[in-house]
Amino acid sequence: MTATTEWVEDHFIAGNLALDFANTVYRRWPDPGPDLFTDTDALANWLTRTRLLADGESGVTEAALEDARALRALLWTAFDAHKDGHTIPAGALAGLLDTARRSVADLAVHPDGSTPSRDAHGALAVVALRAITLALDPPPQGVRACDRCGWFFIDSSRGRRRRWCSMKTCGNQAKAARYRSTHP
Repeated sequence: MTATTEWVEDHFIAGNLALDFANTVYRRWPDPGPDLFTDTDALANWLTRTRLLADGESGVTEAALEDARALRALLWTAFDAHKDGHTIPAGALAGLLDTARRSVADLAVHPDGSTPSRDAHGALAVVALRAITLALDPPPQGVRACDRCGWFFIDSSRGRRRRWCSMKTCGNQAKAARYRSTHP
């Protein structure tokens, strides 16, 4: 039995909901790390934490978990192309649109812009729509990926030179490694 991931602030550093969803693995490179969507409870907790799934609603099945992992793979393809300055592959864009289209009946958009859903598929549609919005209206600073783990983020630092997902994790590890390499 695997332990369900406990979602903490360090999991939400990207500056965009779709990027945070794409970051739901321990690391993307050099080799993919463990999946943080360990089970349906982990996905339900993430969706509830991000207010995409209303408290008390579940609707997270094994099928929804597989759909979430497939959506994450589409996000990786789209955001990798974006950060590298390439056109988003048509298949990835079509997959995002299809994810949004399949579950539009499960969505409700409130006047304040919130979109709590009755089930996981509606919540995944919101993630897909957020990714499409980011692709169609990218921020001026663009999408970047951490030099150490590959997590995506929007670089909102003053000098636009952010290299790590978080100074607390990858930044400190990189600086410690650099220090060890220069001080034998």
